Amino acid sequence: MILCITLNPVVDMTFYVDELAPVYRTEARRTTHVAGGKGNNAARALIGLGHEVRALLPLGGASGRHEAELLAQDGIQTAIAWTSGETRIVVTLIDKQHQMRAYFAPGAPFTADDATRVRERFDDALAENITAMCLCGSSPGPLADNLYLEFLKTAAARGIPTLLDTYGEALELSLQAPPTIVKVNHAEAETLLGRSLSTQSAQLDALEVLRAGGARWSVLTLGEEGALLGAAGIQWLARPPRIEALNPIGSGDAMTAGLLAGLVRGEPAEACLRLGMASAVASALHWDAGRITTADVQPLLPRIEITRL
Repeated sequence: MILCITLNPVVDMTFYVDELAPVYRTEARRTTHVAGGKGNNAARALIGLGHEVRALLPLGGASGRHEAELLAQDGIQTAIAWTSGETRIVVTLIDKQHQMRAYFAPGAPFTADDATRVRERFDDALAENITAMCLCGSSPGPLADNLYLEFLKTAAARGIPTLLDTYGEALELSLQAPPTIVKVNHAEAETLLGRSLSTQSAQLDALEVLRAGGARWSVLTLGEEGALLGAAGIQWLARPPRIEALNPIGSGDAMTAGLLAGLVRGEPAEACLRLGMASAVASALHWDAGRITTADVQPLLPRIEITRL
């Protein structure tokens, strides 16, 4: 079973409208509600790839209860830390031309008591047959930043491989753990390193810096241009096929799922990168983030171009 941790979850509500117009009232043709947050997206994708998952996350208020129901509908086993604040909501409007506008509600303060509850649920969630763990998404506040590092160290002490996908202070702290795989996007890496990564040479250097703390693999995602993976003495570039993406949001989380799925099967770096990229492409062809299956991914595997650099 793979443990997927999301410390800053969100209820994703999407309104499908005919057009985005500056008017007082717009009728939606339909709406969807999805349990959002990067770790939850990865959990959905992992289930679609045939893996059992458990989602650990803090939830609060009416929106938190709604998110718990959505996770249950997705067949995701949960370890929920019930916290003091209301879980975030994001409302996205999308029209017939696939133009989008997203509106984010403010997040509730993350308190010391909330951190204690999350630690307690983490101990419970990690107690049984966990084969891998991912820590995904933004931190809900300064009091949560250290949780990433703590959880990675605990998993490492138990011999559990881990994947980290976050940014900011949480990322800087957590690289000390270190994770088995550290995965960041281009913009996050530039912020972390404080320099431009506009050339491939700079990007390859960034891979090595990310691995300097002891991570086995580093992954740098480059949007439509693909992703780079760095391991000891080797670097790979994966390029996706050109597609008409329906919703690229969540593709990185599907890549997380593919990387982890390959890792727990003992696949080499190249195969894990191929599966991760194919999973990312499959997710972009659907609206709901991470809503993929093995049947979606398999035909894409031979279309991923992998180059050893």
